[in-house]
Amino acid sequence: MKHMSRNISVILATYNGSKYIVKQLDSILSQTVPPDEIIICDDISTDETVSLLQSYLHDSRIKLFVNDKRLGVVNNFKKAAKLVTRYNLLAFADQDDIWTPEKLYKLANAMKLIDDGIAPALVYSDLTVIDKNDAVTASSFWDQQKIRSEKIKLATILYGNVVTGCTMLINYPMAEEFFLFQNDQYFHDEWLGLIAYSFGHVKILNETLVLYRQHESNVTFSEEYKPLGLVDKMKDDLNYLLGKKKFLSRQFAFAKEFLSKYQHRLNEQQIQVIENFISQENKNYFFQRLNRMITYR
Repeated sequence: MKHMSRNISVILATYNGSKYIVKQLDSILSQTVPPDEIIICDDISTDETVSLLQSYLHDSRIKLFVNDKRLGVVNNFKKAAKLVTRYNLLAFADQDDIWTPEKLYKLANAMKLIDDGIAPALVYSDLTVIDKNDAVTASSFWDQQKIRSEKIKLATILYGNVVTGCTMLINYPMAEEFFLFQNDQYFHDEWLGLIAYSFGHVKILNETLVLYRQHESNVTFSEEYKPLGLVDKMKDDLNYLLGKKKFLSRQFAFAKEFLSKYQHRLNEQQIQVIENFISQENKNYFFQRLNRMITYR
């Protein structure tokens, strides 16, 4: 068994986050199980973010790094992850959310149940959605997106990621997989989610541990999560039927890249699941939608 640590590092990627960063950092520092270190990498903010963060540097747990050049969200998180104390558990933090007080306590307890110190492991939870004024717009993000946690498996997350980065706690073997992640066309949470649901270990907490802020300046809030009205849905369907848009094209490319990278670590059943998904790429829109529906049942 590899060396294991119960210490927790929080990694926080910032960029022009002055409007909300104080609330987020205060919520991290107020955890019932406080982190052992908070690694902050700022991606050359042009607002007051850095000066606000500097006012917290009297706390020795906080380590602030300002990039020499813009890295973008994924590479900024990767830089922060590489700066943590070796073997620590890692929690990802977005600059505009608010954590509930027992987030790290509950995630760390859940991690104990699945972490053997060898396999990549990931624990994640649901979220409460808030707006720019902290008002709750959805008590459960999963309910809002019609995500049924008991149905989540490798076959379902190939159709779209449900593992939200700001709710995750990962062990160090999973962090080492993140270090190897090269393609910043995809987000780190969807890549780590596939690892967890294939050759890794994963556990879901069916409770909301993050106040997840959705506002006009979100960097990581994916278009696929934004609810469409009836007219927009009809337009989307028509565009897919006419071939003007390719349904699931991003997911097919993502699955191919993942299979190419990790086929040697997957068992036969996992390879078959991914190959079955990819085999739909040239099928028609209705076939793909029907298969997605069947997979979620």
